[in-house]
Amino acid sequence: MNEWLLGAPYDHAVACLARAGGDLEALPVEVQTLLVVESAQTMIETGGLAYFYETDFPNNPPYALYVDAYRRIGAEAAAADLEASLNMFPFAEPHLFEPLRQLWLEKLAADPEGAFNRLGTRIAGDETVWVKLQEYVERNADAFRAVSR
Repeated sequence: MNEWLLGAPYDHAVACLARAGGDLEALPVEVQTLLVVESAQTMIETGGLAYFYETDFPNNPPYALYVDAYRRIGAEAAAADLEASLNMFPFAEPHLFEPLRQLWLEKLAADPEGAFNRLGTRIAGDETVWVKLQEYVERNADAFRAVSR
């Protein structure tokens, strides 16, 4: 993770999420986008796409939420790769079916040279994601200013 994310914008976003009781959808789209991209990119860089998909996120948001967030910041290549990996699941709404998702992930991740792992490697190695995320936060600075409550 880039060091700047440990600063005020990220702290503000985390505080907003806490105030919303962990309800990501209750947040302004700009704040939501920072949290979604930061969490997804960090997970993919740490443990690959399998780690990202193994996780059951609070309230089970559709994975399209993550693809859309990458697109909002302008990280089109990473968004396309994430979307391509999502389309590898042979059933609809994989975010809702954790046991079935786990079984399918075993097959997808088993081949280190396979398409699934290649997509994960590309996303994890895409340094522009952090640059685009920082630029997005700067363009939407008003959404990250702390508001006294």
